[in-house]
Amino acid sequence: MSNPLERLMALMPKAPEFVGTITSVNHPNYKVLVSDNSGLVMCTSAVEYKLGEKVFISNNEIKRSALQGTVVQIEV
Repeated sequence: MSNPLERLMALMPKAPEFVGTITSVNHPNYKVLVSDNSGLVMCTSAVEYKLGEKVFISNNEIKRSALQGTVVQIEV
Protein backbone atom coordinates (compact mmCIF):
# COMPACT_ATOMS: atom_id res chain seq x y z
CA MET A 1 0.00 0.00 0.00
CA SER A 2 1.40 3.43 -0.91
CA ASN A 3 1.73 6.34 1.45
CA PRO A 4 -1.28 8.74 1.22
CA LEU A 5 1.00 11.76 1.66
CA GLU A 6 3.16 10.68 -1.28
CA ARG A 7 0.04 10.25 -3.46
CA LEU A 8 -1.15 13.74 -2.46
CA MET A 9 2.26 15.28 -3.17
CA ALA A 10 2.32 13.60 -6.60
CA LEU A 11 -0.85 15.53 -7.51
CA MET A 12 0.73 18.90 -6.74
CA PRO A 13 2.40 20.75 -9.65
CA LYS A 14 6.21 20.63 -9.56
CA ALA A 15 6.76 24.07 -11.13
CA PRO A 16 4.72 27.12 -10.11
CA GLU A 17 2.19 28.57 -12.55
CA PHE A 18 1.80 32.30 -13.09
CA VAL A 19 -0.78 34.42 -14.87
CA GLY A 20 0.49 36.94 -17.36
CA THR A 21 -0.45 39.11 -20.33
CA ILE A 22 1.13 38.61 -23.74
CA THR A 23 3.02 41.76 -24.74
CA SER A 24 4.88 40.52 -27.83
CA VAL A 25 3.78 37.96 -30.42
CA ASN A 26 6.18 36.14 -32.73
CA HIS A 27 4.78 32.59 -32.84
CA PRO A 28 6.11 30.29 -31.33
CA ASN A 29 8.01 32.84 -29.20
CA TYR A 30 6.11 35.19 -26.90
CA LYS A 31 6.94 37.80 -24.27
CA VAL A 32 4.59 37.61 -21.28
CA LEU A 33 4.31 40.25 -18.53
CA VAL A 34 3.63 38.41 -15.26
CA SER A 35 0.64 39.82 -13.34
CA ASP A 36 2.61 40.47 -10.15
CA ASN A 37 4.79 42.92 -12.16
CA SER A 38 7.90 40.80 -11.63
CA GLY A 39 8.88 41.36 -15.26
CA LEU A 40 8.78 39.96 -18.77
CA VAL A 41 9.22 36.24 -19.41
CA MET A 42 10.18 34.72 -22.75
CA CYS A 43 7.79 31.82 -23.41
CA THR A 44 7.04 29.34 -26.15
CA SER A 45 3.80 27.72 -27.21
CA ALA A 46 2.52 25.33 -29.85
CA VAL A 47 -0.80 27.24 -29.92
CA GLU A 48 -1.12 30.75 -31.37
CA TYR A 49 -2.19 33.50 -28.97
CA LYS A 50 -3.08 37.14 -29.58
CA LEU A 51 -1.49 40.29 -28.20
CA GLY A 52 -3.02 41.27 -24.84
CA GLU A 53 -4.42 37.81 -24.09
CA LYS A 54 -4.09 36.50 -20.50
CA VAL A 55 -2.39 33.12 -20.17
CA PHE A 56 -1.02 30.68 -17.58
CA ILE A 57 2.75 30.12 -17.84
CA SER A 58 5.04 27.56 -16.22
CA ASN A 59 8.68 26.72 -16.97
CA ASN A 60 8.80 29.32 -19.79
CA GLU A 61 5.93 27.62 -21.59
CA ILE A 62 2.40 28.93 -22.10
CA LYS A 63 0.09 26.24 -20.72
CA ARG A 64 -3.40 27.60 -21.50
CA SER A 65 -5.56 30.72 -21.70
CA ALA A 66 -6.61 32.41 -18.47
CA LEU A 67 -9.97 33.93 -17.71
CA GLN A 68 -10.28 37.71 -17.75
CA GLY A 69 -10.62 39.43 -14.36
CA THR A 70 -8.54 40.17 -11.30
CA VAL A 71 -5.75 37.87 -10.12
CA VAL A 72 -5.53 36.87 -6.46
CA GLN A 73 -2.39 35.29 -5.05
CA ILE A 74 -2.90 32.55 -2.47
CA GLU A 75 0.14 31.60 -0.42
CA VAL A 76 0.30 27.92 0.51
